[in-house]
Amino acid sequence: MFNVILVLLSCLPPTLPYKDFSTHTPYEYSRGDITKVQWSDQLVPTRFYLIARHGSRNMYAEYVISMEKFLDKILLEDEGIKGLPWLRTWKRPYYFPDRHLVPQGMLEHYHLAQRYKKKFPAFFPPYYPTKYHIRSTNILRASQSAASFLFGIFEGMGPLNQFSSPTNLSTDGFQPVGLEIESADEDKLLRFMDNCPALTNCPTTKNGRLEKTKLKKSEKYKKLVLDPISERACFSLTVEDAEGLYNLCNFEHISPTESNNSSFCDLIPRSAFALLDYSRDLDRYYRSSYPNKLGYELSCVVLKDVLREFESEESATALRFAHSETIVSLITLLGINKDQDNIIYTWDKEDFWNRTTKMSELDPFATNMGFVVFRNSSSEQDIIKIYLNEREVKITACASSEEG
Repeated sequence: MFNVILVLLSCLPPTLPYKDFSTHTPYEYSRGDITKVQWSDQLVPTRFYLIARHGSRNMYAEYVISMEKFLDKILLEDEGIKGLPWLRTWKRPYYFPDRHLVPQGMLEHYHLAQRYKKKFPAFFPPYYPTKYHIRSTNILRASQSAASFLFGIFEGMGPLNQFSSPTNLSTDGFQPVGLEIESADEDKLLRFMDNCPALTNCPTTKNGRLEKTKLKKSEKYKKLVLDPISERACFSLTVEDAEGLYNLCNFEHISPTESNNSSFCDLIPRSAFALLDYSRDLDRYYRSSYPNKLGYELSCVVLKDVLREFESEESATALRFAHSETIVSLITLLGINKDQDNIIYTWDKEDFWNRTTKMSELDPFATNMGFVVFRNSSSEQDIIKIYLNEREVKITACASSEEG
C-alpha cells in the first residue's frame, strides 16, 4: 500500500500554481532539506530533540459543509458547468469531516524521518526504549504521524516478520515502538493551550475571528475575491461560496487522489488566492502568535522540555508529536519571523502578500523544529542549532558563534 501511494504522489507535477493554504498547506510546498544543511567541521552533533505537527489531514467539519454547499450550487448552475467542462464527467467524492490523516500526511512524516536519519544517523540507532523518549498527544492524527515517522526510522530494522518465532527472530522486519500519551486534561506539555481557560477567553484570542469577519465584509474582499471568482465561475458568489471553493481547492492539494483530480483551483485568480490565505492566517495569528503574549508564553513548557532532555544524564533521542498551536506558539516564543507591526485587515495587497509571519511557510502540515546540540571539538563547549522545517534559523536572543 505504501509503495502504491509513493507512485501516485510521484506523478504529481513538480510545481503547482497555488501553494498558500495558511496552516493547511502541504509540507512539501514549504520545507527545506535537512540533508543539505552544513556546519563547521569543528562541530560534532551530540543530542537531538524534534517536535513536529501532525501531517496533512481531512478537513474540519465546517470546511466540508462549505465545500458541499458550493458543490450543490455550482452543479445547478448551467453557466458554471459550461465554464468547467470537466465537471460533467467528474465523480463527486465523499469528503470525510473527521480530520484524520490522509496518505499524503503519512508520507510527509515518513520522508521527514528518512531525511533526518540520513543526516544524523548517530541519533537513530536500533530501537531500545531507553534510547528514545517519544511522546504524542492523545489525538489520533498526532499519534498516527508519530507511527509514520517511526516507520521511516525503523523500516526493516525490527525483529518481527511473518516467519518470526520465539527461536527465530528476524533482524529486518517490523519494529514495535513505545509511545507515551497523556489524556487531554493532563497533557500540559503538548496541549498546554487546552488547559488554560484564560487563553480561550482572552480578548486577543477572539480578535482573529473579529478581524477575519471585518475583512470579509470589506470592499477589498469584494474586489479581490468575490468579483473575479464570480466572473470565472459565471455566477455571483457569496462569501460562503468563496470559502467553500477555497476549501475544495485546498483539498485538491492535501489529498489529490481522494479529490478525484478535480480542478477547482482554476476558478481562483492569484489576487483572490492571496487574500483567502491571509484571512485564514488571522485566526492562528491572534490565537498563538505575536499579538497574544499569553498564548505563546505558555509554550515555555516545551522549551523547558528541550533543556531537560539535553541536560539529562541519559542520552536519548527525544521525539514529540503535536499540533499547530503547539508549534506556532514555540516559534513565536523564540522570536522567529516577527513582523514589525501586528497584522490588521486594512493592509494593502502588497503588504499582506509580503508579510513575514506567513503561516503557509511557518506552519504547514508536518511543520517541525529540530534542536541539535553540537560539541565544539576545539573549545569543548556546546551550542544549540535550531532547524525549522529543515532550514536553520537564527535566534537573535541567543547570539552564539560556531566556536562556542
